[in-house]
Amino acid sequence: METISKWREFDQRLKYVKSVVITTHLNPDGDAIGSELAMAEYLRRLGKNVTILNPSPLPDALRFMDEKNDITTYIKQIHDSEVQQSDLLLFLDVGDFDRAGYVGQASLQYNKNVVSIDHHPQSDHSRYLLFIEDTNASSTGYMVYNYLKTFHPDSLSPSVARNLYIAVMTDTGNFKFSNTRAEDHLMAGDLIRFGLNPYKMYCQIYEQYSLARMLLLGYTLQNLNFDCNGKLVWFIITQDIFLKFGATYDDLDGFSDFMRSIAGVEVSLMFKEMEDGTCRINIRSKGRIVINKVAQHFGGGGHPFASGANLKKKLNEAIPSVLREVKRVMEGYA
Repeated sequence: METISKWREFDQRLKYVKSVVITTHLNPDGDAIGSELAMAEYLRRLGKNVTILNPSPLPDALRFMDEKNDITTYIKQIHDSEVQQSDLLLFLDVGDFDRAGYVGQASLQYNKNVVSIDHHPQSDHSRYLLFIEDTNASSTGYMVYNYLKTFHPDSLSPSVARNLYIAVMTDTGNFKFSNTRAEDHLMAGDLIRFGLNPYKMYCQIYEQYSLARMLLLGYTLQNLNFDCNGKLVWFIITQDIFLKFGATYDDLDGFSDFMRSIAGVEVSLMFKEMEDGTCRINIRSKGRIVINKVAQHFGGGGHPFASGANLKKKLNEAIPSVLREVKRVMEGYA
């Protein structure tokens, strides 16, 4: 009931808004992009002036989603005025305010009203005018679908259906991750009626991998580390490895999930060296061990079984401290 009342408040606030800036988290995924495009189309049908400004570029594998080049990467000197002049900022799937990057910083600088729609648990809602949260939802895309289906069913169209289908498909791992619910399958069936081709979309997402990604995957599989009697698998991707195979950060998408599929493994952990020498961790659990507290311990967050964090540490500092914390958490489930 609380979520329904917040959606109604959202509708009421939209009546007094003319211009909206939509954004999402750094390094956007299919859920973020699909949610943005679907919401932008809906708001434009209401007569709103909508701009999508993202804190970082689209991944190459998902550029096909933005057929109309509707999404712009935020540049402070160029786009600050658009944030300043907007009536409302809409954060979709941001996860944590700071993950909105420079767009979030601009919203604070100009004291803008921000509405967040998210399925990630956030501990601090103080920066938002309105925070619509559903941690039981598989994805932000499902939340947008449910909102439109419940309150504005006439706004669903083939293009909205396509974007929301991709949003939910990618965040559930093609409807196979533990966050997949009956509601997601029912939603998929409903959206397919708009003429979607599930196989075509699957191929666009999961069968267009680069050669660099395949070489990187082969290298990673040969350099896995196991702990906790084979229940923990962890691996390291350095900048030198990226250069060796000509790979990008996008090529790492799904690696942590893939390693989790090894028989006997309960938790998969990736250490990724960033360009500035600091470390990013991604943690995945098969569903028995809750690991987001590990990410929170290092200043990150996420879902109980899928989370991450950016550490202001070099790899040689980060690896032992993170492994120690992961093992401590895993011991509680022994």
